[in-house]
Amino acid sequence: MSLLAAEGLFFSYGVRRRGFPKASESAADFALQDITFSVEGGEHIALVGPNGSGKSTLFQLLSGYTSPDRGRVLLDGQDILSYPLIERAKRLALIPQGSRTDFPYTGLEMTLMGLYPHQSRFAPADDAQIARAQELMEETGVWGFASRPVTELSGGQVQSLLLARGLLQILPDRNEAQPPALLLLDEAMSELDIAARLGMMKLLSRYTADRNIGVIGIQHDLHTAYRFADRVIALSRGRIAADGSPESVCTPDFFAQVFHVKAEPIPGKGFFFKDVI
Repeated sequence: MSLLAAEGLFFSYGVRRRGFPKASESAADFALQDITFSVEGGEHIALVGPNGSGKSTLFQLLSGYTSPDRGRVLLDGQDILSYPLIERAKRLALIPQGSRTDFPYTGLEMTLMGLYPHQSRFAPADDAQIARAQELMEETGVWGFASRPVTELSGGQVQSLLLARGLLQILPDRNEAQPPALLLLDEAMSELDIAARLGMMKLLSRYTADRNIGVIGIQHDLHTAYRFADRVIALSRGRIAADGSPESVCTPDFFAQVFHVKAEPIPGKGFFFKDVI
C-alpha cells in the first residue's frame, strides 16, 4: 500500500464553484485534470513545472486543505478527508513558501508549534520535547536563533525554522518507530542560499533513508531536483506531463515541450540552458 496516492484528481476554480451546472464544464475549466500518482515511504519526489501549471493547487489537495471536484487522495489507503485533523497532522506536514510572520515568536517557540498534534492544547513542552526541537534546529542550522524574534530574521532563516517545525511535527521522537509520514515542501527552500539549500537536501535524504519519510517538494531549481530527487513529476497545463527518474524525465525534448527552453543535460550534474524557444 502506498503512503500517499492521488487517484484521478480534477479541480476547478471556476464554473461549478460559481454555481453553473456540470453540463457547462469543459477541460479548460479545470486547473488540474486527471492527476494520478503515488508516493512511497522513503521516496523523494520533485514536483516541477512552469508557473501556473497547478503545483501549489495540487499541494492543497494532497494535504486535505481543499477537496477535489473529482477523484480522491488516499493516505495509507484511507481518504485523507476522513482523517481527523489532528491525526492527519501527525502524518503529514505542509511547509509553505511564505516565510514571514508579524508576531515576534522566538525561533524555539515557532519550532515547538510542530508539537500541536501531539499534546493537549496550551500544554507546555517537556524537557524531552525541547531537546528534540533543539536537535532538529541544530540539524537545520537555526539553534542560534532559539531566543531571537522571528521578525528579526531573514527569509531564508525563517524557512529553515519552518523546516525544523515540520520535521518536529511528523517526527517528534528521535528513534520511536511510527508509520511512515510525509513532508510537503511548497517552494520551502526558495530563499535559502546555496550552502543552506544543499545542506537541507542532504538532511532530507538522510531522513528519507533512516526514518522512511516521504518527501514531495515543489522545485524551480531543476539542478537540485535532478541531483537529489528519486523521481520527478512534471505538471503542464494542469496535467502530468512526465513522471519518472530524473535521468529519464529531464531530456532536451522535455525541456522544450514543458518549459519552452533549449537545454543540454550534463549527466550526473545538471543542465546547460541555451535559449528560450
